[in-house]
Amino acid sequence: MKTKLQTIIPALFLGLSGTTAYANMAVNERIIPTPTGVSAEFATIVEGRNTPPALAVPESTKEWLTLQQLFDAPGIELSKEAALRLEVEYESKQVAGVDTFIVTPKNIAPEYEGKKLFHIHGGAFVFGGGKSALREAIWVANGLGAKVISVDYRQPPLHPFPAAIDDTVAVWTELTKHQAPESTAMFGTSAGGNLTLATTLKLQQLNLPAPGALFIGTPAVDLKETSDSWLTLKGLDPLGQRDGLIQGTFEVYAAGEALDNPLISPIYAKIESFPPTMFISGTRDLLLSDTVRMHRLLRSANVEAELHIYDGQSHGDYINGIVTELPESEDALREIGLFFDKHIN
Repeated sequence: MKTKLQTIIPALFLGLSGTTAYANMAVNERIIPTPTGVSAEFATIVEGRNTPPALAVPESTKEWLTLQQLFDAPGIELSKEAALRLEVEYESKQVAGVDTFIVTPKNIAPEYEGKKLFHIHGGAFVFGGGKSALREAIWVANGLGAKVISVDYRQPPLHPFPAAIDDTVAVWTELTKHQAPESTAMFGTSAGGNLTLATTLKLQQLNLPAPGALFIGTPAVDLKETSDSWLTLKGLDPLGQRDGLIQGTFEVYAAGEALDNPLISPIYAKIESFPPTMFISGTRDLLLSDTVRMHRLLRSANVEAELHIYDGQSHGDYINGIVTELPESEDALREIGLFFDKHIN
């Protein structure tokens, strides 16, 4: 006969104890120290940050547009400062009737001569447009030595789904008249990651050539359901929480369309084939679970997909290298460069 101790010990290791109800469990308040093993530069960022207060969800188109302008102003200034500091040039250009930015680094690497990378900016679908869109584009252009075309797609509240995807498909179609799609990478972070996935799905639906590779940063892939890390990491990520403003941006973007439409929530796509895809997230990222779920969906279809998780990082922290020298940011650029070299160069 097994003793009580013999029964409990295996259950503890297997998570089967029965002494704790893990479903819907309440977690006691904890002290979370600075992550061990991160760079001194990143530790300073973590130790100096606070979760901003929750913002009210706008109740009218006018309120959304006002918040959009206020929200984007710091990103616009950051983009301008980064472009000056890194000596990256950019110009506004309409491509296929869509506003874009052509971003050119000081030095173009030999492997990127004569072609552009394709960028779709983030910002919860509603924010991050205009010159604010340049932040990630500048980071990649400077880091890889590549020209980038960044799509300043139409946004809610005036232009909900599928306007953004219509714009990205139009620009992609025009760009690939002049360079081989299989030698072109598409990338984006957060909502930009969602739109990169959704654009690729739309291209497949239209029987148009897909990119040769994708870089997807911490994407929001499920606008219908709340993935695990939205809840378990709440309070650790300056992104805040899904309830409230972020959920409001999802709803104003979808504008009444079904939230499990794969072009809105790519996690619900039936994947048969897909370009090689690289994902990045962090252990304190509210969208860690969205990222992991999408990676596993692609792997279930035998798609070549890499998943890079940075310790201690919150949502999009790897892009902080645009603000200051950051070893983790340099490492992310190195991984992106290696992935693109493998698949498009």
